[in-house]
Amino acid sequence: MNSIDDAALRTLVAPLFDALTAHCAPGQAPFPLRPNPRLASYYTQRTHTAMSFDDFLVPSCLDAEGFGARLAAHWRAHGHPELAAHAPQVAEAARALHELYVAARPRAELSPYVYQMF
Repeated sequence: MNSIDDAALRTLVAPLFDALTAHCAPGQAPFPLRPNPRLASYYTQRTHTAMSFDDFLVPSCLDAEGFGARLAAHWRAHGHPELAAHAPQVAEAARALHELYVAARPRAELSPYVYQMF
């Protein structure tokens, strides 16, 4: 079940993906589809598979501006200044999506048979 209206989601995200993929040549994938040993990525082979306490201590972003700044720095560090220029737009979309999510949450009391994490 989707808690955010699909039309509102498309309105926010479609122009963003257009901007982020504009640098791609025809037929080029805009995002990594397989491992790249030269880059630190989701596909990196892990040196250890058991998580330690330190694996859970990650600097967080307290707001959209912080998220945008960290995203821009990440993209610049990985050689994508064209993407870094769009980081404020990505951060604003994240903030707007969060607002849509909060507005869509049910106001009624949760059933006692539903486990609530937050």
